Amino acid sequence: MSRTATPETFFAAALRLLAGPGLPALRIGRLCREVGVTSGSFYHHFGSWDGFVAALLEHWTAEEVDRPLELVRRADVADPGERVTLLKGLALTIPHDAETAIRRWAGTDEVVAAAQQRVDDGRRDAVREVIAPLVGDAPLTATLAEVGLSLLVGHQQLHHGDPPIDLAALLDQFELLVRSHAGAPTAERP
Repeated sequence: MSRTATPETFFAAALRLLAGPGLPALRIGRLCREVGVTSGSFYHHFGSWDGFVAALLEHWTAEEVDRPLELVRRADVADPGERVTLLKGLALTIPHDAETAIRRWAGTDEVVAAAQQRVDDGRRDAVREVIAPLVGDAPLTATLAEVGLSLLVGHQQLHHGDPPIDLAALLDQFELLVRSHAGAPTAERP
């Protein structure tokens, strides 16, 4: 074991372990074997298990909320419809199996639960920001953003069944729903 590892190497291995054997496999020894280094490398980068978890969750938030939002905000994607399509494509790149494990983990760990909430809130805000120029109605935008997030979370919780759920088809329907409300007049709400 003479490889040099970076924090990102550990994060990628952790997400693979979460997506595969799941949370019980996410242990320092197994993680180091996956990366091909000794535990000394792990402690060098993170100091402790808690330090690793905090760094992993920060990395996950940056990769799965901050980076996609930056991409849809790019100046070369000015058309609101194109931004919706881009966001839909980015949703397909999420490591869904790993996130399913993270959601389970969040049920037993307050730190992970808080990170999960930040990711969900960030995604809801991102969807709202992307579809608002297309829809125009703030309450409807908020509702559609909630539907979009619920679709994603529901997929992560249900996609292990048979037959498999086609997330791309679900996202196509969500995009059609959003586009059907494009420029819709503000509806009276009770």
